[in-house]
Parts: sequence; C-alpha cells; structure tokens
Amino acid sequence: MRDKSGLRACAAILLVVAALAGCGSNPPAANKNATKGSTEGGSEPDYTPTGKLLADSGFRPAANGFRFQNYGNDDNPTNLTPDTMHALFGDSVCASTVGGCELIPQAQAYLEEANKAMAGGHCYGMSVTSLLLAAHKLDPAKYGAAGADKLDLAGNVELQSMIARQFIGQTFPGVLAGQINGTPKQIVDKLVQVLKPGAPETYSVGFYKRDRTGGHEVTPYAVEDKGDGKVAILIYDNNYPGVTRHIDVDRNTDTWRYETAANPANPSEPYEGDATTATLQLDPTMPAQQQQQFPYTAHDTKGSKTGGPKGGPALTIYLDGDPVQHGHLLITDDKGKRIGYLNGKRVNEIPGARFVDIKSNNSTHRYEPEYQIPADTHFTITVDGTGLTKPDKTDVVILGDAFDVSVSGINLAPNAKSTIDMSADGDRVTYGSTDAQAPDIEIGESYEHSDYAFAVSKAAVGPNGTVSVSLPLDRNVFTIDAAKSAAPGSYGVTMQRIDDHGKRTFKKDGVAVAASGAAAFDFDGWDGGGKSIALTVTDKGKPTTTQLPAN
Repeated sequence: MRDKSGLRACAAILLVVAALAGCGSNPPAANKNATKGSTEGGSEPDYTPTGKLLADSGFRPAANGFRFQNYGNDDNPTNLTPDTMHALFGDSVCASTVGGCELIPQAQAYLEEANKAMAGGHCYGMSVTSLLLAAHKLDPAKYGAAGADKLDLAGNVELQSMIARQFIGQTFPGVLAGQINGTPKQIVDKLVQVLKPGAPETYSVGFYKRDRTGGHEVTPYAVEDKGDGKVAILIYDNNYPGVTRHIDVDRNTDTWRYETAANPANPSEPYEGDATTATLQLDPTMPAQQQQQFPYTAHDTKGSKTGGPKGGPALTIYLDGDPVQHGHLLITDDKGKRIGYLNGKRVNEIPGARFVDIKSNNSTHRYEPEYQIPADTHFTITVDGTGLTKPDKTDVVILGDAFDVSVSGINLAPNAKSTIDMSADGDRVTYGSTDAQAPDIEIGESYEHSDYAFAVSKAAVGPNGTVSVSLPLDRNVFTIDAAKSAAPGSYGVTMQRIDDHGKRTFKKDGVAVAASGAAAFDFDGWDGGGKSIALTVTDKGKPTTTQLPAN
C-alpha cells in the first residue's frame, strides 16, 4: 500500500520556478556583427565612458560577452534535460536511473515549467555563463572556441545546456539568500566594493519596471563617476552583443534609469526606479555552482490522510497563459485570507505567503507572478477571467512536498471563473467553473520505492458544475467523482508507475460517466505486478465493475 511515511528526502527550501529571468528575446537593435540567437542583430552605438572609473572588474562586452543575442525557444535550443536535472540535484529527482534518469513527477513538472520560462529569453543564464568564462571557472574550449566572444550558439548543445543550467540557478536558495536588494545608491556602493579583477564572487544586475514587469538580467563590470553625484553602471546587456551599455544612477535623488525598447522601430521605453521601488538588485554567481537539494521530494516530513506534509517547503503555484492577456489567480485559505488579484489589484493577507515576480519577459509582457503558500495550508484557487478581451488557454500548476497537481487546458473566457480546491496533501482535487469546461487534471506522487502519475483528460463540467479526482493515501483507488459535474463525460485515464525496474503505463480512453456518476480504478493488484485493473462505474447509485487488461 502507498504510505507517505516513506516519502523521499529533501530539505525544506523554496524553489522559484516562475521567477526565472528569461528577459525578453526581442531586444532593440544589437551589434551588426552579432550572430543570431533568436533575433537578428542590428546596430547599436557603443557607450564610451569619459569619467573616472570608481570600480572595474576587467570584463569587457566585446571580449567577454557572447557574440549572439539573447534568445528564446523559437529555434528549439537544448534547455533543461533529465540529465541536467540529475547533475543539478542528484539521485533525489530520479525515480529510476536505469538507462538514464527517469524524473519523479515533481521534477518533471519543474523541468517543463522552467523550460517554458526560457521562451522569454535566456538572459540570466547568459549573464552568469559569461561571468564564469571570464573568471576561468569554465573552459571555453569545452564549448568550441577560445573565448565567449568566439562561441556560436547554433548547434552548440553543450553551450545551450550550460546557459540553461545557469539560468535555473537564479532559483536556488543560496542565490536567493545572497541576493542584494537596496536603494540605487546602496547597489552602486556594493558594486564599487565587488567589481575587482579576480574577485571571488561576481554579480549580475537584475531590474524591473515599477510595476514589477519587464524584468531583465545584465552583467555589470564597472562604475563610472559622471560628476555632480551621478554615476553610470557599465554593463554587458546580452540583448546588445559586443557593446557597452549603462544604467544611470543619480545619488542625489537616489534614482536609477535605463533605456531600452522591445522593437527598434518604436521609441525606447524607460526602466527606472527610486529608493522605494526595490526594482534594482544584485544576484551572486557562486552559490549556484554546486549540487543542490531538490525541495519537493519529502523525507523528514510525514504525510497522512488528514494532515499532509508537516513542516515542508512552501507550495509553489503558478499560472501559464498568454504573456499579456491572461487571467489572474486569487487564492483563499480556510480563514478567508487571500493572496492574488482582487478587482485588478494585488492583495496578500495570508501569513507567510508571498508573490514572486517574474524576471522573464520583455517589456510588453505581463506574466502572472508565482505564488508561495505555507505548507499545511488548505486553500482554494480562483482563476479569474475578469478583464480578458478574448478566451485564453490557461494552465494552473501546484508543486508540493512529494506531489504535484495540474489543471490544464482551461479555456478561460472573459468574466468567467474556474476554481481549484486541493486537499493539503494533494490527494484530492476538485475543479469547478462558471461555464462549461473540459480540462485535463493530473496528480503526481513520489514515494521511497516508486513514483506515480495519474491523469484524467476531458474532465467535463457544465456551468457551475464540479468534478473531483482523488487518490486516497490509505488505498490504491483512483476515483473520478462527477456527482456534481452537471455534464456527462467521456474521460481518458492514464496511470504511470516508475521504480528502479522501469516504467509501467496503463491507459484507457472513452470512460463514460453520467452527470451524476463516478468511476473508480482499483489498481492495487496492478501496483503489485498484476495484469488487470478493476474499473467500477457508478450510475444512479448502481455500480458496474469491469476487469481491464493492463501491462
């Protein structure tokens, strides 16, 4: 029997997936000699400092930056792979290592979401990788050339993989703990301290617009004194290969400003902030260069049917939708406390909950922030289409300690609302909607000796109907409860079990369930190696059981 007292090991740490700095791969014009990342290069004037350099690391964009631009996923680069995940996190993310790393469900969900975030650009990974190459902590010859400025991206799987690996480093606890947030003056003062040749630690600069959108990551290398209390942070911006750019800081007013544009044909857009906006930060390089612990594998926390993981890491919740026109989440706990968007404005009333803003988009994007919710909190998610002008395909993903849950393919219409009510330990998910929907619902679970993924496709509900899927911890029965669905359904069900001996998959399409009925899959025998699964369909209180063949 499945029992979460044997759940896998990991420390209770936070992992920020949706807060990845992908940074917009549609930059303004770049060096005319730049090769293609995901956009063509143009021409951009090279800034020449005229004032005294208060600090200088020796890095130079033309010699130490890449000659290709920041890129997205349009050309299908190699991003995170199971092998990369294995190298980053060790055996804890592998359900099996026979013939390679077969990822546990939570790690697979993490990989997929991280790779989606890279569609916005790879600026964080490019910034850190260029710093590591310049510091001789990576050998450029391994990637095909004598230096970063001579490396090509196209067809260079090793380099693409390293950039993706460094990209994800921004989520690691050591990086977050070492992140420096301060006023513009404080950021400049810190850079003057650390920008030295051969420094043991290097930093990237991250910044946002005032509304926390349009995040980007660049490489600082010097600070110029422009006189009258004004300074310039000289940077390598991977949207502009080979040229020097600068962030202007006025120490008198404690403000900063940077000019860029999503399209060179349009006027440039200002990024700016002051001592109150907290939109300028420094991210350390070295904490991400050792193997990490993956948080969602539960070892020293226990689960039970009534409690869920105790003292585990915060749950991570994120919404995938259109980067500009998408719905919003409002998450409500059992005390009525909320975090999310209410009437178009942010609220956060849940103790210990937090927004994590995204540094993964160009200036036109408005991605939903990631949400961190304390463990042991029962909550309901409302997916709100208020303000949409057209339907948007929407997914919601929840990562917890030893489980993941997703509801995908919601066709969120203007002013419509969907709800997701999940038990604290992830063993039951109820989906509802104000209009007719048929999303896919998936539950993944990890145990000491095996890992499972259960998926229901076309989970139909009528207007104001609900459908539940459950996987009780005390018995091996996967149930679809359509008693309140207000719509008949023809469901597809997939079950997957992974252990050191390999992977077994059961799939059944066309499971007909009446609007007031239920379907239960008893997989206890199959879990122990049997060749059949008992399907019991209940209609109007009458159960009918069929033995289904299973491999």
